[in-house]
Amino acid sequence: MQSIAVIVATAIAPETAAKVILRGQSYTTEMLHWIRTGEGMEGSVNLFLPNHLLHYGIFCILCIVTLSSMALIFGTWMLNYMNFYVAELVKVSAKPWLAAILGWYPWSLMRIIGFIATGVALAALGLNLVTRIRGEVPKSPFRKTYMLIGIGFVIADIVVKAVLAPIWQKLLLSALG
Repeated sequence: MQSIAVIVATAIAPETAAKVILRGQSYTTEMLHWIRTGEGMEGSVNLFLPNHLLHYGIFCILCIVTLSSMALIFGTWMLNYMNFYVAELVKVSAKPWLAAILGWYPWSLMRIIGFIATGVALAALGLNLVTRIRGEVPKSPFRKTYMLIGIGFVIADIVVKAVLAPIWQKLLLSALG
């Protein structure tokens, strides 16, 4: 629902959206450059991996320290600039229907699933730490399975992106026209 709202808001009021969605315009510029030239962070493991690991590390720390509340805000920020980009991509494409289908990359969806599973696991871990600091026995078990699922999807995101990004770039280029 949040993604749809941001995409619609960007389509209706692009100037306002560009002002309020942090990194929306710069991310869109970066992505359109990659689509048109094949150059940029999206198509290079050496460039995107440090950024991915940084985002995942920040997210994990926020999950533990704030019981995932600030991690939700961090995740929403990332979703917002991606949604802004998708709306702009659709707007400038010769084949908007194809751009709409391809705009959300499969590896990005894997990353979202990975972050959600990680957030569930680390919120419980953070709650356990707070409970222990209070001298009480933790009642929320750490969900190791969720953590493994989260890490698995984040790794899958990296592998799938490394393999599919060059193919996806060409598909997106055909949508741009």
